[in-house]
Amino acid sequence: MKTCNSHLTIFFINSIFLFGNAQSIFAQEDRFEAGLAAKERGHYATALRSWLPMAESGNAEAQNNVAHMYEEGFGVAQNYATAMEWYRRAAANDLPEAQHNIGLLYNNGYGVAQNPIEAVRWFKLAATAKLKESEYMLGLAYQSGNGAALDYAEARKLFLSAAKKNYPEAQMMYAFMLQAGEGDRSNSFVAYIWGKIAERNGLEAAIDVTSIASIQLEDNEISEAESLIEECIKTAFVMCPEG
Repeated sequence: MKTCNSHLTIFFINSIFLFGNAQSIFAQEDRFEAGLAAKERGHYATALRSWLPMAESGNAEAQNNVAHMYEEGFGVAQNYATAMEWYRRAAANDLPEAQHNIGLLYNNGYGVAQNPIEAVRWFKLAATAKLKESEYMLGLAYQSGNGAALDYAEARKLFLSAAKKNYPEAQMMYAFMLQAGEGDRSNSFVAYIWGKIAERNGLEAAIDVTSIASIQLEDNEISEAESLIEECIKTAFVMCPEG
C-alpha cells in the first residue's frame, strides 16, 4: 500500500460546560440542576443566579459554568476577562475542564493575546486527568508544532487516547496521521477503521481520510476492516487496532 497524503480540515473545540456534579451536597445539587434546567430553556439570567452563590462559595463546577456564561455572553454582556477570572478560580480548585478552557482562551486569543505556548501549558495540566478534549488539543499542538515542538509520536499517542474515549475529532486525526504516514509508515488499513468510526460519530470530514484509504485497500481488506470496526465499537474501544 503506497503512502498518500491529503489535505484535512482541523477542528477546534468550544469551551467545556459542565452538566452535573456528583460530589455536591443535595442542596447544591438542586441549585446546580436548577441552573442547568434554566439554561436549557434559554433563561440565562436565572441560570446565573443559581450558580453564582455556589461559585462564590468555591464550587469549582459552578465557577466553570459562570465563566462559560461570561465567555459566551449568556445572560450577561460578553466579557472574556471575567470569564478568565472565573476559569482561573475553578482551575485553582483543580478542575480539569477549567484548565482546558483557559487553554482555549489562550489558543484562540479571546480576551488575551494569542499564546500557543501558554495554551499548551494548560492543555497539559488538563490532559494529566485524561480529559479527552485536552488530549486532542495537545495532540494538535504536537502534530503541527504550534505551541510545542513537533512530535508526531506524541501526537499519535494523544489522539489514540482521546479516540478510545470516543472523541470523533481525535478519531479522525489519528486516522489522518496513519494514512499520511506522519510519525511512522502509512497504514491505510487502520486509518480506514478509525476514519469510519469518526464518520459513524457524525464527523463527515473523516470521509477525506477514508476515501483515500479505501483506494489503497483490496475488497477483502475493507471487509475485514468493517468487521473490526464492529468489534471495536462493541467492546467500547477495548479491542481496536492501533497503527
